[in-house]
Amino acid sequence: MSVLSPSYTFASRGPALFRRAMIGLWLLSAPILCVLYLKVEPSPDQAQFDYMGWMATQGHPFYAGSFDMNWPGGMLLHLAAVRLFGAAPWAWHLADFLLMQAATIAAAVFLWRAGFRLAPVIALVLYPPIYVTAGGWMAGQRDIVAMGLLIIACCAMLVPASRERWALFCAGLLVACAVMIRPTYLSVLAGLLILEAMPRTWVQQPRRHGPGARLAAIAAGFALVVLAVVTWALAVGNLDDWYQQSVLFTSQVYADEAPMDMVQTLVVLFTQWWHWLTLCGLVGLGLWIMRDRGIGYPLVLGLAAAIMLSYFVQGKGFGYHIAGFLPLLVMLTAVALDQVFERMRGATSPWRQGAFGGALLAMALLVVAGTGAKLAGNAHLLGDFRSNGISPVTGGYDISAADQARMVQIIRSQSAPQDRMVQYGTAYQIPYLAQRLPAHRFITPAIELIRPDFPLYDDWMAEIRAGLNTHQPRFILILDPALAQAQAEPADKPALAALHLYMADDYQVAMQGEFGTLFERAAD
Repeated sequence: MSVLSPSYTFASRGPALFRRAMIGLWLLSAPILCVLYLKVEPSPDQAQFDYMGWMATQGHPFYAGSFDMNWPGGMLLHLAAVRLFGAAPWAWHLADFLLMQAATIAAAVFLWRAGFRLAPVIALVLYPPIYVTAGGWMAGQRDIVAMGLLIIACCAMLVPASRERWALFCAGLLVACAVMIRPTYLSVLAGLLILEAMPRTWVQQPRRHGPGARLAAIAAGFALVVLAVVTWALAVGNLDDWYQQSVLFTSQVYADEAPMDMVQTLVVLFTQWWHWLTLCGLVGLGLWIMRDRGIGYPLVLGLAAAIMLSYFVQGKGFGYHIAGFLPLLVMLTAVALDQVFERMRGATSPWRQGAFGGALLAMALLVVAGTGAKLAGNAHLLGDFRSNGISPVTGGYDISAADQARMVQIIRSQSAPQDRMVQYGTAYQIPYLAQRLPAHRFITPAIELIRPDFPLYDDWMAEIRAGLNTHQPRFILILDPALAQAQAEPADKPALAALHLYMADDYQVAMQGEFGTLFERAAD
């Protein structure tokens, strides 16, 4: 009877046991990470889309009933979250956690189809904690959510040839969904079409059908989503409003100089926030390129190029505009660990085996330490679970947690559900949690960028004044104590000037603090 040596047993069974253990860890960690993410306070952007989603359930559709220059994909996802889970402060994060897990599974399948055997389960375990601890201005923002859809699309590009037409159709559909969230990701569609048009001798991905059929499948999936969104817009009657806000306003008003240094943002994120992921990711990319000539790494590089193109086209310098790099860096880090392990296992000399083993140990410790540090920095959120359940730990944006709770209580107890309110600032969570509609649709301070030379200036300002006079808001919240003071009409804030003119002496202070002032209309 032969006895297997320990080294042979590890070589043959070790990776399989490792994969099972990692899948088990992923399953066990998911509920904990979900609760952790629900405890993260939504960013003002996310709170705004929550509010707009709730408004849509009350008969106020996007664009026609609530002003924003973004495309409708993100709004529709928030609307779905509100319809599924109610107008709760954690509704979007719960929906987004499920979307993130779907993207994580797709990333793992993508790596498996690319020929890796350890990288898939490493990415499966690593991405969720990296995502939920990325911060409120990264996780759940439009760019990284759209990138998750694009990763699923790229996973579809690697399906076996027997199912390629349906997979390519789904890839086009998913790219369209991502474009509806972030239109600057349209370049991904061009990249996939170019990839499928290339001769098969250039691209080592077998296909059964000709290039015409494959291109048509991608285009059909993309067109279906576009057609569905246009049909929806025609049905609710907001297509013209979308054009005015997302095209005219964006191109003539919102597109301006970057508020942040764009190069500096890149340097800070890659060398300070994501330093260990960047280092391991670069190692993984290099080893992947050395390993094969398949379309796996070209797809990853294409997504990276799309992120950079989107970042510079938007021209704002916001860090979350390149948040899509996070899943790519996690995937490449997983590849680095996978490939260093394979080189260690295949080393023919003890010193090479030792060198690769040392490199593997160093990277593994770096990944564990980096992820552990991020989780430790967010551990206090889990500590709040026993006291407050899954409600987010608030107070990180503009208004303290106590002031938020008191303000919502005042508004709900001293007004009727049909009463309106005005929130001037970015504290969208207040009317959202109070469940009070606005007096007019211009709920974001971006409206203050319009000037008299903008074609719709007079119409929009007339609409603001008419909304105030018609609905006579019961409460008016003005963030920033300086802006809350009545003053001569500021030329650079026409909406605020109209608000002060309407208020006159008819409103009294209901609550005041460092955040600004909540005004209540005096008794009629």
